[in-house]
Amino acid sequence: MRTHSILLVAASVSLACRGDTQASRPDLFRCEGCEAIHERSHEGLSWETTIPPASEPGQRFVLSGRVFLPDGRTPAPNVIVYAYHTNAAGVYPPDTASGAPWGRRHGYLRGWVRTNARGEYRFTTIRPGTYPNRADPAHVHMTVKEPNRQEYWIDEVVFTDDPLVDARYRNSVENRGGNGIVTPSRDADGTWRARRDIILER
Repeated sequence: MRTHSILLVAASVSLACRGDTQASRPDLFRCEGCEAIHERSHEGLSWETTIPPASEPGQRFVLSGRVFLPDGRTPAPNVIVYAYHTNAAGVYPPDTASGAPWGRRHGYLRGWVRTNARGEYRFTTIRPGTYPNRADPAHVHMTVKEPNRQEYWIDEVVFTDDPLVDARYRNSVENRGGNGIVTPSRDADGTWRARRDIILER
């Protein structure tokens, strides 16, 4: 019995040292397009970046937040966050310059950051437009890549002042990575700001 207990303790310590690699959602790593997070080197990434060129039309928008471990309290440093979105007209303008395969679908309004020691990230960009067919709210797609773990997508960032973010939409969200429904505010200079904290999935 004592030997059995020692073996159980040893196994528990071994698992703790390796970390929890099991996902709580069976489909967590099923993600078409998440591989786009690797279309730029992660070396030297900052915790903040500016996505659009200065000539890009649209309303200036700053999306920021913190990334936390699954406990929702502990900051998660060194997490790669990839974001992409439509232009002001609701279209993904293709990135033909880089030659990156996913750039043609995700467009050139996309960026990569690596969270700092406090788990912080920030994208300076423009506020995305709604698809021309108005089938979905205006949104920002986000993918995360934790150290030593496969990348996965989280709920899109959508805005409470968008009429398409109605009760039906709110009831449909999965809260992957925490709640992606944000309330934007506007500075005196016209810049929109919103905070989207991310809670990593188990």
